[in-house]
Amino acid sequence: MSSRFAATHSAENSCRGRDRLKKVAKPNLPQGATEPAPTSIEPKRMPADLMHAVDLAMEHPAREVPQMQLARTLEEAGPKTFVYIDSHGRVRPPTQYKMMQAASYAMLTTILVGGSVLYTYLWGLLGLLFPLVFGSLVGRNLMVTRRINQAALLSSHDRLDEAESILRRLLRRKLLGRRLRALCHHNLGAVATRRGEHAEALIQLRSAISLYQESWRKSPHLRSCQYGEVIALCNLGRPDEARERLTSIRKTEQGDYLLLKYWTTDLYVRFCAGEEPPPPSELWERAERALKITASSVLLALCAWAYTKGRTPDQDMAWHLLRESLDRLDNEPLGRIMPPLWNWMAQNRTAAESAA
Repeated sequence: MSSRFAATHSAENSCRGRDRLKKVAKPNLPQGATEPAPTSIEPKRMPADLMHAVDLAMEHPAREVPQMQLARTLEEAGPKTFVYIDSHGRVRPPTQYKMMQAASYAMLTTILVGGSVLYTYLWGLLGLLFPLVFGSLVGRNLMVTRRINQAALLSSHDRLDEAESILRRLLRRKLLGRRLRALCHHNLGAVATRRGEHAEALIQLRSAISLYQESWRKSPHLRSCQYGEVIALCNLGRPDEARERLTSIRKTEQGDYLLLKYWTTDLYVRFCAGEEPPPPSELWERAERALKITASSVLLALCAWAYTKGRTPDQDMAWHLLRESLDRLDNEPLGRIMPPLWNWMAQNRTAAESAA
């Protein structure tokens, strides 16, 4: 049937329907009686909790969780991409991460199968409880780790409410291991920082540091979290305490990822405390490395500030680095993450662009 025929057929049927409606007689009423008015049916009101949930769903429709992208090197990493780091804070390629995952799954499978055979041999049918208990514990931890990674992805895309909701639900779980609990608090600190809630960020980061020190001292996350604590203190107007905390961090070998974080943290303390910048050779080392990294807007801006200070200021280099910093922001909410630095950048933006 063509669409034209269907439309005509529908129109004819509607006309016949109207003719039939005209022939319908009204019911006979006694003389002097009036036709009753139609009764209106009021819809039932939804419960307040359900109404609130519907409103939230309408305002914030469900969206897909973005896919995790691992950069091959620190230089290629963008603000919304992740890097895989080893125990020393060195960035490793994604292939090594996949190999590590495969080796871990193979080891778990070996333990599961070998343990099942051993305990079944020793205890008979009771030995079959081993794969059930061990498998459920491992599966639970893997699921929690995946949810933490999802929260980190959502946070990097500024879907902060969703990230916080995931992390707080995980923290309410019973028997959650200290390492996983530390990661939850660490990510909650990142969420609070991106919101500009630096007092809350400090609380969450210190909770994570305490848990890392109890259960995971060699983790690079501990050092990263300690640098985050120092930055939170600077944002709260406590640069003296920040310098004290930075000095107290035990000096160990640091890979490129952690070294970049240290350079950024040290310069931010100098910036907020009004201290002298590092020596020219050291400052150039930091600036040169930052220029090679895509997601280095903060470090470039701090190096720009440092070049305006010291005994021999270099305004040309300072404005060049500031322009590069602004170009590499990629919509990062730096005004909330590091308000004092962002204010300095905004005040000097016109001068930097005019000097181009």
